[in-house]
Amino acid sequence: MEDRKTIKSIAISLISQYGDDAQAIAMLRAAEFAANLNNDEWIKWEKIIKEIETIDRLSILDG
Repeated sequence: MEDRKTIKSIAISLISQYGDDAQAIAMLRAAEFAANLNNDEWIKWEKIIKEIETIDRLSILDG
């Protein structure tokens, strides 16, 4: 299982690379793993989606 620091790092990398589309990219990855019944990776990507949401929400509060 991935630790919180790794999840946050992946989320930040996705935001840096894809901007506003980061969450959509993460959702596609999560769906891919869910369809292949890869529960560990699916859960990891669900956590990444939530982390992206948190970062986005905090960015709005900062602005």
